[in-house]
This record gives sequence, C-alpha cells and structure tokens, in this order.
Amino acid sequence: MRVGLFSLLMLVVGCAGAPPERTEYLLRFDSPAPEQLVPHEPRVGLRGVTVADYLRQPGLVVETGPNEVRPAQAHLWAEPLQDGLRIFLRAAITSILGEEVGMTTRRAQDWEQSVYVFVERFHGSMSGDAILVASFQITPAAGAPTREFRFSGSTPLESQGYAALVDAERRLAEELATAIASALASLR
Repeated sequence: MRVGLFSLLMLVVGCAGAPPERTEYLLRFDSPAPEQLVPHEPRVGLRGVTVADYLRQPGLVVETGPNEVRPAQAHLWAEPLQDGLRIFLRAAITSILGEEVGMTTRRAQDWEQSVYVFVERFHGSMSGDAILVASFQITPAAGAPTREFRFSGSTPLESQGYAALVDAERRLAEELATAIASALASLR
C-alpha cells in the first residue's frame, strides 16, 4: 500500500513540474527624456483611458476562438493596463504634437481640447496578429460639440511568444496615438 501511495505521489509531483517563470511587461513609449522640467500649461489633456472589462486583469490576452479569449497566467502587465495605456498615450501624443499633454482631471476645463479613450479590444490572436480597437472623443473647451472617432488596427507578430505580442501591441498603441494627434490637429 505504501509503495502504491508513494508511486502516486511521485507521479503527481512529476506531472506538476515547475511552474512557468512569471514575466511582467511595462507598456511605455520610448521618448527622449526632457533635459529639464519647465512649468507649462498644456493646451491638450488626456482626460482618461478605460479598457473593456475582459482586459481588467493582469494577464496578456489571446483570442483562442470566436468570442473566446484566455488571459496568460505567467505573462502579465506590470500595472493595470488602462494605467499603462494612459501613460503610454500621453507620452506618444506629446512626442507627436511636440507639446506637453496634460493628464490630470482637476484642470480639464482649462484645456483647449480634452481626450477620452475607450479600448474595446487589445489582445493577440491565434493567427499571430495583435489587435487594437478603440474609440476616442475630443471635447473642445470653447463649447463646440464633442467629436467621436474610431480606431481599428491589427499587425502581425514579428516572432512567436508573449514578448513579440507586447511589441506588436506597442506598435498598435503608437498608431492609436498618431490617430489621436491627427484628430486633435485637424480640430484646431
């Protein structure tokens, strides 16, 4: 009996194996650091970024079938995705516009234009693509009507694995920032 129990225990331990190593990814825009901090009053503000509920968990997400997604267990965002996207988009839009973009909501009424972003889809697919679908609103301070825009993009992964998925998602987030910056410029 003991030999059978020992064998069963060894089989369970052997099948369990070592858990995969946990990897955390930061979503950051690679922009040059400012030489010095200069007080400024931004004309544009990023009022908020919200993500769909299925993205409000730490794992990178892959679409495994029609209307079926799975979050990774060992490949995680280092911070909540909507926070990382907000930091990323602010830096990218600042770089594209060539002027600082505000990010606090306390002074939103002072901005000439404020932007709100909602990310509907931000995941990989089994066919090897990264997908980003988002909508964004631009509200002018002068009482002009809010304008709504939609962005949809996909890009192939350059290699296999979650690191390649993060790189592809970063490229898509840059494309979204470019679309937002273009819309802001067209409304001035």
